[in-house]
Amino acid sequence: MRFSWLLSGFVGLMLLSSPVQAASLQFWRFDSSRNRLEFTTDSSVQPRAQLIFNPTRLVIDLPGIRLGRATQNQLVNTPGIQSVRVGQFDAQTTRLVIELAPGYTLNPNQIQFQGSAPTQWSVQLPTPVRAAVTPAPAPAPAPAPAPAPAPPPTSTAGSSNQVEGVQVTPDGFFIRTQGQRAEVQRIERSRDRTSIHIDLRGTTIAPSLNARELTINSKGVQNLQLTQSQNSPPVTRITLKVNRDSPDWNAIASTASGVVLLPQGGLSRIPAQGQAWPSGQQIASTGGSSTPSGQVATVQSVELSGDGQQLLIRTNGQVTAASGWDRTTTGYRIVLNNARITNQTRMPQLGAASPFLRMSISQETPNTVAILAIPASGVTIGELNQPGSQLIAIQVNRSGSPVASAPTPNEPIPVNVPPAAPAPAPTPPSTRPVPNSRVVVVVDPGHGGRDPGAVGIGGLQEKVVVMDISQQVAAILQQNGIQAVLTRTSDVEIDLEPRVRLARQVNATLFVSIHANAISMSRPDVNGLETYYYQSGLGLARSIHNSMLQSTGMRDRGVRQARFYVLRQTSMPAVLVETGFVTGREDAARLANPAFRRQMAEAIARGIIQYIQQNN
Repeated sequence: MRFSWLLSGFVGLMLLSSPVQAASLQFWRFDSSRNRLEFTTDSSVQPRAQLIFNPTRLVIDLPGIRLGRATQNQLVNTPGIQSVRVGQFDAQTTRLVIELAPGYTLNPNQIQFQGSAPTQWSVQLPTPVRAAVTPAPAPAPAPAPAPAPAPPPTSTAGSSNQVEGVQVTPDGFFIRTQGQRAEVQRIERSRDRTSIHIDLRGTTIAPSLNARELTINSKGVQNLQLTQSQNSPPVTRITLKVNRDSPDWNAIASTASGVVLLPQGGLSRIPAQGQAWPSGQQIASTGGSSTPSGQVATVQSVELSGDGQQLLIRTNGQVTAASGWDRTTTGYRIVLNNARITNQTRMPQLGAASPFLRMSISQETPNTVAILAIPASGVTIGELNQPGSQLIAIQVNRSGSPVASAPTPNEPIPVNVPPAAPAPAPTPPSTRPVPNSRVVVVVDPGHGGRDPGAVGIGGLQEKVVVMDISQQVAAILQQNGIQAVLTRTSDVEIDLEPRVRLARQVNATLFVSIHANAISMSRPDVNGLETYYYQSGLGLARSIHNSMLQSTGMRDRGVRQARFYVLRQTSMPAVLVETGFVTGREDAARLANPAFRRQMAEAIARGIIQYIQQNN
């Protein structure tokens, strides 16, 4: 059944249905005849939308969705609508932008989202209308005209935003600006894939900038060029000369002081704890330094804001900061340069409702401080900003965040998106309520990153299969009141020891490692389910195994004892689930099917829930 709601323009940010899920955008199109945007994903998603002005555009973010291809742009012939573009906003978010023609706007109260299923959405737009313009006051009588001076040469020096420097960072580049917040107008890759053009609207190049073509030879980028591609309105073009096989790049206006350039897929390298974080290299500047001078600043406190939606780092001097996900600990790592800690540095008290499970701070070098924060399940980490010289703020989002207050006319207007119609597949039934005591289940998707695991029929990769199943298992457990923690939430390579260490750090109740089996490609006749335990996990293994057999009807290869590292080194009941053979004629076809993976996830989650109910 299809349904829709009339949207209120002053409703706050909506809830995410499953922030741990990651999937891809399968299809999108804008129907000009009906003024409607349609898109389909291969896994459930809860869109977030807001109307942004100057220029006016409707921005729709799809959390947990990856585009998997270059930014796409569709020109639109509908009056008042200029274009629709789809790109990868960050490593975990696909962004759709409906760009209105200059002078037009939309009534946010008339934007309608329709969700026939968690994977199928359409956005019905009202007819764009011309924005109201306040008439200018009548001019005063002009004095007698004086002889007109010679026209000055065309210049953009009066722009409200100027590019003043370029800095290489550990994970990309930072374009330092001065003035109003920069606006990323367009990102486009050339057909021969050797150039990436990034246009910054309303931005000029500072006359004092001492280098406009910079040799990089790092991160797949040979050099970086700055050009003034347009004078009125001013547009600065950043051109990256890249290798043909290098990834696409994203540009994010981080604060009023700059634009961050990152390769698609996120940070290219985050040092493990204890390793030095390479400092940013200033390669072009207007003469000033982006790093502070004078004494090393002291970190006074790390704290959560009153509403729990920001992590705040306060210092008594200016510091520079970099952040990203630490592949070794699966935590979020913040590195402060020109900083030190003392015995008086205050850290937050993390209670049961905290968005973080654990947080630590350490002095890694005499001038470098590292903060490691492990988020709770369902928590996503937003952009790092420096609103002041002595304050760093990081957005923290989680399901159930308070509704934002109504914006002022010049601020973005959050657009409320109703939840989609429930998926046909039911949530695993519960015969008894889950106990109220704190239960934490660590769900471990095997392999990842450079390690694909087993590769089977049709190139089916184990890491892809188990990532999808694991994320859905975690989401279902959360829906049933059980805290689920994933050892990895994206396609990264993690050793075995950090997976076990995470289970200890969060004081896990259960540990469930999810894999797919394989044997020789010459044996497609070998198919079926296997579940392994070492010592205390026998009961959990039987519960999950029986649930999978009943739900899927797959061949039964039994519950077995084994000495796998993740089973031997965990102190809580732990199991390793083999969801089928990617080399098996029967199993591979099933595991390649998203609907079957959903069925498998429900079966595993059901087995976990039943075990918890029976043992608490």
